[in-house]
Amino acid sequence: MIIHLFTTDELEAKGIRWLVESHVTGVKLVPFDRVENMLEAFAKEQPELYIIDMDKWEPDDDSFGSWLQSVRWLGISSERIFQTAYRGLRFRAQDVLFRPIAPDELMKCIQRQRFQIRNDKRKATINPGETPEKLVIDYSDIFLGGPKIRKPHSMTALLTQDPNKLPVVYAKLQEFPFPKSKLIFAFSQLVLCVDEVPAENRYQEEYYAFFDQWKEEQNEPLAMIMNTHWQGLSIKEMYERTKQLTEMIFFEGYDIILAKAEQIHWSSMDPFLTPLEQRQWIEMLEKRDIQAIREWMEHAFLDYEKPYPPPEMVRIRITSVLAQIRRYMKSQQLQHPNWERDYHDVFRQIIQEPVVYRIVQDLLSFTIRLLTEQDGRIDADFKTLVDRVKSLMESNYWNPQWNLEDCANTLQIHKSTLSRRFAAESGKTFRETLHEIKMGEAKRLLKETNLSLDEIARLVGYQYRTYFNAKFKQMEKKTPTEYRMGLGHLS
Repeated sequence: MIIHLFTTDELEAKGIRWLVESHVTGVKLVPFDRVENMLEAFAKEQPELYIIDMDKWEPDDDSFGSWLQSVRWLGISSERIFQTAYRGLRFRAQDVLFRPIAPDELMKCIQRQRFQIRNDKRKATINPGETPEKLVIDYSDIFLGGPKIRKPHSMTALLTQDPNKLPVVYAKLQEFPFPKSKLIFAFSQLVLCVDEVPAENRYQEEYYAFFDQWKEEQNEPLAMIMNTHWQGLSIKEMYERTKQLTEMIFFEGYDIILAKAEQIHWSSMDPFLTPLEQRQWIEMLEKRDIQAIREWMEHAFLDYEKPYPPPEMVRIRITSVLAQIRRYMKSQQLQHPNWERDYHDVFRQIIQEPVVYRIVQDLLSFTIRLLTEQDGRIDADFKTLVDRVKSLMESNYWNPQWNLEDCANTLQIHKSTLSRRFAAESGKTFRETLHEIKMGEAKRLLKETNLSLDEIARLVGYQYRTYFNAKFKQMEKKTPTEYRMGLGHLS
């Protein structure tokens, strides 16, 4: 594996080179301190990966960015601002790492690229006895183009929440007894299947069967995006449209099967807050109006209907909200290292998290903690003990690991004392109240969304759907499916 590194910091270049070459076998890293020299080297030797110092990339040099779109690259930067991350998104960076760069984070990024590159070298083969008319493509057709497709074909992208599960998807596809062999390609963010559409057009049934088997064997959400738009397109063009279809996951989540025969057309939207909206946020934060903030966020980001706006624009709009929270932090002098760390974690989630619901959930959790905690301690004059505990529950119900001990540590109260006082003052145990909050959120999601039961269970803090179903039935006297059907929703 050959990596070209562009940075003007000679010491940093030596450090990255030593780290990569000493920790990963079979890797050669070549540093460059000028873009011109790196581009000249590209004409002679095409490396598998580039690492680019984005701080030395002139803001108005879009020609360099356009060139980067044709290669696989990682960005590094000292500017932890949205403009840097947006540039990475715009010009298709695999990831953007901010200084100081954690060695393990850099190595994980490179290992992910090695996985993709290794699979790129596996060429699709034809089984003995098949006719020459059988579709034969390889990675060069996907990335470089080729002739127009002459027969009906489908292209199916399979994605998991955890990219580390993609090798499992790839292996399971290889093992699955499809009636007709398929060409399977592995990428860093998805696995791609390409095959001819049979005359009876029943190819979707095969993927539904694979989806069912996956759900039985794996405790991992899976999204399957099937694209049948092929007329007048090359393999590369069809792949680009398939990849665009995967952006629907941003709004619809995982555990979906989506079949489309047309290109996505996004609706327009202004990604920035209006002066009135900015004033609303100032007032909500000053008043610590958590309920108003929750309602504003849910209405602004969870009520989208088709045609959806571009995910990129939604991310910018959420970042505009985060900017208002940042101003509040400065005005209240809430710049403790722990808050700074959490703030940057939320920022990274906005840029990288593939599902909008999880972004909103993380941002709400951070905001609620910011308004109810200070330096890790609850404002004692703000609420009664019961109210403070419920506020913490509202912030952490989604985390299956969060419990009475975590709550007591935050409040700096012994957990036995907290348990006794909470039960005496509220009339219910800590666990009963936490389950009620979880179920309240579950009922809202069942009513207002079409998310799968697996996804809802995870979002409200249950690791296993079976336990979620049992707890829901115990408390509501009906199963989640029965509850949703009673509301007129499809299960």
